[in-house]
Amino acid sequence: MEKHFKIEPHWSRSKEEIWKEHFEEMVLQKEPKSVKTGRLMKFTFYYAAVAAIVLILLIPFVYIRTIETSRGEHRNFILPDGSSATLNAESEISYKPLYWNISRTIKMEGEVYFEVEKGKKFEVKSKNGTVKVLGTKFNVLSRGDSYFVSCITGKVEVISGGRVVLDKDSRVTKSKDGTLFLEKRDDVVKIISWRDNMFYFSSAPLSDVLEEISRQYNVKIEYSNLSDYLYSGNFSKESDVSVVLEIVALPFGIKLERSKDVYKLSKP
Repeated sequence: MEKHFKIEPHWSRSKEEIWKEHFEEMVLQKEPKSVKTGRLMKFTFYYAAVAAIVLILLIPFVYIRTIETSRGEHRNFILPDGSSATLNAESEISYKPLYWNISRTIKMEGEVYFEVEKGKKFEVKSKNGTVKVLGTKFNVLSRGDSYFVSCITGKVEVISGGRVVLDKDSRVTKSKDGTLFLEKRDDVVKIISWRDNMFYFSSAPLSDVLEEISRQYNVKIEYSNLSDYLYSGNFSKESDVSVVLEIVALPFGIKLERSKDVYKLSKP
């Protein structure tokens, strides 16, 4: 008759405890700390390098240089290609110097006279319109809703709603309804005489003349009910502002008074 024997183990621990003690560490063994640190440093360096490359590539597109003048100040500035921009008082230009060889584009506000070296297309942008040239001399005034472009030499294209091409001794004016008016001018050189501190006006609203005097001399001028007057004449900035205001006001019988730093004009 076959006999069966039952052998009892000599240990009292459960199989779960034995597994945990001898085998679990083999399955769940962790990576050495040095390996994890090395991988982290590698990925950190990689992403930092990528970020640096992206930043370097973006700099030419985002770096903008701005040149501006205050009231009573004129300034001549040479652009990277040798072209020049002369800023009238209270004006501003901005451009991307690191991107200049690819795109000669300037943004402006105020009044600026440009002498452009021949080369790639040269653009002057303002809120009132865009001027495109290859090589020429021209003047752009863009203040508020006023927009005038005067061509001294060469040709320029003005884009503002419509398109107009100007050649030497011509000017385009933008009306309040957005229409562009082109006219030949035999006095176009006088339009840019502000560079020599001479100011010429032909049937200009008196309010515009007073605003220009205020801008050029950096003084405060108060007036009212003068919008219907048109002024034709000229003055030199070498003259005292009081003398200039008297010359401008005299033909209209306008009274001029000074109170501290304010000039007041009124119709008797």
